[in-house]
Amino acid sequence: MRDKISPQANLVLGVLAQRRCHLTAEEILASMDGIGTATVYRALDHLTALGLVRRLSLGKKSAVYEYVRKEHAHFVCSRCGGVFDIPADFSGMVGEAAVCSGHKVLYSEVTAFGVCQACLEGEHQENAS
Repeated sequence: MRDKISPQANLVLGVLAQRRCHLTAEEILASMDGIGTATVYRALDHLTALGLVRRLSLGKKSAVYEYVRKEHAHFVCSRCGGVFDIPADFSGMVGEAAVCSGHKVLYSEVTAFGVCQACLEGEHQENAS
């Protein structure tokens, strides 16, 4: 695996680091000029392999990508499809459980599904009318 990051991959990484949200490849592509679809996917694959970007399949049509920073869980709204970070670190618990089973954890993902606060507030306003 090449450890060098191409200028295009560096641009993709920059978009994810700056926006600090969960973006599909198409959303990343839309925010960049002069870079093709295949180049963005290759960059995302390479950055994922290097551990700089995480690919998440969260029950949405397309996978989303995020810039890797401190551990956190995810919340996915089943109504609006929003993906939210939850500041929580379950890696110690998951790692300990894996060690007891004879496994080695490279990273863990915790995802909760439900209805986000904005959708709940919208529901309450509709019911109040």
